[in-house]
Amino acid sequence: MDAWVWWLIWTFLGLLALGTWLIILLGYRKAAASLAESAAKLLALSEQLNDAANAAPSKAHPKDNLKDDPAALIAERSELLKGRAKRKEDRARRLVARVKDIKVEGRFKDV
Repeated sequence: MDAWVWWLIWTFLGLLALGTWLIILLGYRKAAASLAESAAKLLALSEQLNDAANAAPSKAHPKDNLKDDPAALIAERSELLKGRAKRKEDRARRLVARVKDIKVEGRFKDV
């Protein structure tokens, strides 16, 4: 075959490849538009978040209680510890009640 025939074949194949890429890229156009719209929404929300973070009030240093009455502080701590112990007992009671009502039959068929 002559060189011009090979040139026509390769030109046709190149144009076919370019057309295929064009079709693929045009198919992505709708997805890219949707992505750009989502990015614009996120940008607006991030600006609001940055404004809110920059406008946050500075936290004041907690009040020192070195000169407070130690008995009051110890009483407050004992109340907190009693509450913590009560929550722990309630949780243990709920777990025991759940274990009492467990039905083992049918749960483990291959045991």
